[in-house]
Amino acid sequence: MPRTLITGSTVLANGNLGTITDGALVVDDGIITEVGERTRLETHGPFEAELGGPDRIIIPGFVNGHYHTECWTAPGLLGSLFELDNLYMGSGLIDTTEEIIELLATYGLIHAAKGGQTTLIDTFYGRPWIHLLGAEAALRAYDAVGLRVALGITMRDQNTYTHEDDERFLARLPAAIAEEVRKSPLGYAWPIEDQFRVFDQLYQEWDGRRGRSRIILAPDWTPVCSDDLYRRCRRAADEYGTTITTHALETRSELMWTVENVGPSGMRRLEELGVLGEDVTLSHFVWATDEDIAVVAGSGAVPVHCPGSNLRSSTGICRVRDILAAEGSLSIGTDGIASGDREDMVGEVRLASYLQRDAGDITSGRIPGATLLRAATEGAAVPAGFGGEVGTLAPGYQADLVCFRTDRIGFPAARYARTPASDLLVERADAGDIEFVMVGGEMVVRDGDVLLVDEQRIIDRINELAEDLYKPTAEARRRRELADLMTTHIEEICRRWYEIPVHRPATIMNTRTAPDA
Repeated sequence: MPRTLITGSTVLANGNLGTITDGALVVDDGIITEVGERTRLETHGPFEAELGGPDRIIIPGFVNGHYHTECWTAPGLLGSLFELDNLYMGSGLIDTTEEIIELLATYGLIHAAKGGQTTLIDTFYGRPWIHLLGAEAALRAYDAVGLRVALGITMRDQNTYTHEDDERFLARLPAAIAEEVRKSPLGYAWPIEDQFRVFDQLYQEWDGRRGRSRIILAPDWTPVCSDDLYRRCRRAADEYGTTITTHALETRSELMWTVENVGPSGMRRLEELGVLGEDVTLSHFVWATDEDIAVVAGSGAVPVHCPGSNLRSSTGICRVRDILAAEGSLSIGTDGIASGDREDMVGEVRLASYLQRDAGDITSGRIPGATLLRAATEGAAVPAGFGGEVGTLAPGYQADLVCFRTDRIGFPAARYARTPASDLLVERADAGDIEFVMVGGEMVVRDGDVLLVDEQRIIDRINELAEDLYKPTAEARRRRELADLMTTHIEEICRRWYEIPVHRPATIMNTRTAPDA
């Protein structure tokens, strides 16, 4: 990229620079070299290009703390009890090919880029019948669209069907059905030694490629990972110099399983195992107790709030205000399209803001937009493996940034004259207001179009495949039938946990009856 001056009526820089009114930054060879007042930096030319201008807001690129490219290969909509959705994610896996993984991943990432995302932490399960699980197909998709990725190789070694020992659960089923389930990919728990071999090979071949990919470890979910697996992932992360992502306290049933099998604090377990640290993301983090929040805040680990996904999956609302009050870190994620709604990160941040407005607290109001935008940009930079490189607009950082037009969201100007630019973005902007997105100084989106990949070609190929793209094989249809047979038993396991009263701030729906006068 030529030496470029980028200006905006507001630059939301994060870090020590905070918000700069009538600001600018200088980018040289993809690196930010200066940030400050426009009138000063304009004199530091000559510049080969100038971008932005008045009525623009410049922010760091969004770092999506939790994502699944693979969700594009899952047919239909999810939206029931998560433990059942989880089952059907496994049963609904089409016997896909490497081409289909790459094709659909590319399509999803096109929309992620259009939504201002420049880096994503991607929890990847893969297909054991494809070389290296098919992970290289996803990595090629990121490379094609021009985005950064921390691709997590997912591992699980217990309770793979539901919150119960595998053999105990299978004993609930007729013997022939149990044997079918045992031999099927339901539960998507691939052999651990194979997973570590895949991780090692991908790390050797892809980690650091073009400065845009990291290969990380993803012990999947607290009920499905043994203590030994968590310890092994921690040792491997330290040995390879990489990071960790895990699903944590996503559902009510997970909390209750934790209480019965681990103790009152699932995060105390991870702390005692030596897992937690600033290089760890904890996806969802909905059913966290006061102790969980205190432990995580003290460790530096980063909870990832996935508001749209958690609402669709009926799991509840993350305690964002309490995390912030404990001076904990925070990130925001979209999850996958099967359990989220859109790849528009601005919309996800808005939803995160709205969900924290408590009808039972007259002082609730909005969390400052700057706080939530910082979570969505800087929050997961370190555990993504790009600490000191992305999430902040400061000298020495990569020029990963998003430029928003304000002609729509800020009109008429007099109405919003006293409104902080960060609140204006959170309350009113969407992906359609993005003028351009840069990654390492390279323009990847401009005026709604991706620049490094032919979007129409991707759409045309998807249309060519048409119904065959999601047409299940006989084996996949049988997996769905097996999932149907398992559903009643999973509901039975979880139902008793829903009958045990929990305390606020677990999800409430206002009131059942009018109070006494």
